[in-house]
Amino acid sequence: MSEPFPQMKLDAERVLIDAIVEHEPSHVFALFSGGNDSTVLVSWAKRTIGHKLDAAVFVDTGTALPGVREFVEAFCDNRGVPLLVYEAGDEYDRMVLEHGFPGPASHRFAYVRLKERQIDALVRDHKTHPRDRIMLLTGVRRAESTRRMGTTAPVKRDGSQVWVAPLIDWTNDDMRSYRERHDLEQSDVAALIHMSGECNCGAFAAPGEREEKRSIWPVWWAERIAPLEEATGTKWGERRDEVPAKAGPMCGDCQLRIAA
Repeated sequence: MSEPFPQMKLDAERVLIDAIVEHEPSHVFALFSGGNDSTVLVSWAKRTIGHKLDAAVFVDTGTALPGVREFVEAFCDNRGVPLLVYEAGDEYDRMVLEHGFPGPASHRFAYVRLKERQIDALVRDHKTHPRDRIMLLTGVRRAESTRRMGTTAPVKRDGSQVWVAPLIDWTNDDMRSYRERHDLEQSDVAALIHMSGECNCGAFAAPGEREEKRSIWPVWWAERIAPLEEATGTKWGERRDEVPAKAGPMCGDCQLRIAA
């Protein structure tokens, strides 16, 4: 039985322009993971608000698969979009050496240390007045999972941070059509595993993912993950029996892991 009052599909441009008018941000940034949805977001935002888009922002968690950061840099350079990179440094190593590899229940801690703190640093770097608001655009979409249907707000303010998901009601077909129409390139990682690959904390690793990544990127695995496994006696991605914690706003891929 259909809904008596079906939700009207939100217009992306209207969502963004209304948010800008309401919150009057001092800066607007597009969060860019290098995945297919975020390439659409960066391209679309640049075309929609032009110079009002201050920059794309890539958070280097220190766990990205080979080539992800290079793809992000080339994509932005090709389109004249300024890029800011915020690095988590050795935070992942320190976290794993202290507590072992994270599982679903401890995802929140990994999110804070690898991503949230970098966004806080971005805001501190660009907030010059107490009333300044920093707008953060994400590629989050309702169509990505039934868990998020009706629960993802297009605009959410958190103190001085204003999170906006302008593409919230775009379907997979909408995204595919935009990529084809504007000839957006795809990263090698996204083509292989259908994920951005910018964060591999392992908290929501799927069955078989450990073997997949070790097989496709053996050098990266041997240099990045294997030494931590040896040092801690724990294994990446094998704590799947825990009750999952909710993924953060920059973990769209992870959100899909807990959608069922």
